[in-house]
Amino acid sequence: MGKLSFLELLIAPLKIISQYGKLMAITATLYLILYSIAFILGILSIKPSLLDLTLNLMNLDSVSPFTPEFNKLLAAIAEDTGIFLGIKAAYAVLFFFVALFAQTAIIIIASYYYSGHDLSPKELLLKVSKTWTRPFFTSMWVQLLALGYTSFFLFAFMVPSLVLFKHPFILIIVLFFLAILFVTLYIYLSVVWSLGVVVSVVEDSYGFSALGKARELVNGNRVYGFLLNLFCILVLLVLNLIIGSILSPSMPIVVGVIQTLLIAVIGMFQYLAYTGFYYQCKNNGMTKSVGLEYSPIPDAPVVHEDLP
Repeated sequence: MGKLSFLELLIAPLKIISQYGKLMAITATLYLILYSIAFILGILSIKPSLLDLTLNLMNLDSVSPFTPEFNKLLAAIAEDTGIFLGIKAAYAVLFFFVALFAQTAIIIIASYYYSGHDLSPKELLLKVSKTWTRPFFTSMWVQLLALGYTSFFLFAFMVPSLVLFKHPFILIIVLFFLAILFVTLYIYLSVVWSLGVVVSVVEDSYGFSALGKARELVNGNRVYGFLLNLFCILVLLVLNLIIGSILSPSMPIVVGVIQTLLIAVIGMFQYLAYTGFYYQCKNNGMTKSVGLEYSPIPDAPVVHEDLP
């Protein structure tokens, strides 16, 4: 896989969009609308409990401890915290499933592009309904792995913070390099995680098995997935900086909606590109795709065993 292959990795999503414009438009529109509605509802739902929580925390300083009023405020804070976390969890689940169905549809569309087959909206809906459980289990594995990785680094951040708290300058330098290491390794590991989701849609595999296949596929080519992830992150950061400099901070909901839409759009592009990355990682000429199923092509000519 050369440089031109990586360029093709970035250009391929545009080709897919041009060929399956209608399906991509329907999928993207539904995805972005649902994502935006979920974000706005989440903000509006959280706002009352967050305001109450803030006011109660501020009032807590003016009340004497171990008094009935103090205990009442503590109970109110606990209740507001529970409501806040409950709403956040509910909308996190909603975001997860909206993204899951959109990613599944996008990967299916891209797989049909590479297999050279036509795909109707009805067929796409049917494929998504039959396929979504596989990327669901794979995504759950990815979330667990990401959680474990993040927890490990949180511990790694805590150790120097406790040891070097009297040396703030050295502590800042150590934490800075740890942060760079954390982000770099996360981008590196997420290559297999993202490709595993693609594998679970395209092949009859899911969970840890799909991640194992993704690790085998990406062997020797991981740098291109790393560059793809880095490219998407940099584009997102630049666009967010531009939006932040143009729009007023007094419009947090508007800014939040636009940033959420940007994340969704970059995510769609990323999975279109990762599907192409999947096909590039496959040994050239070793497999032949038909829809979502694949049949091996023999390396040597087939000779009947009865022939002399």
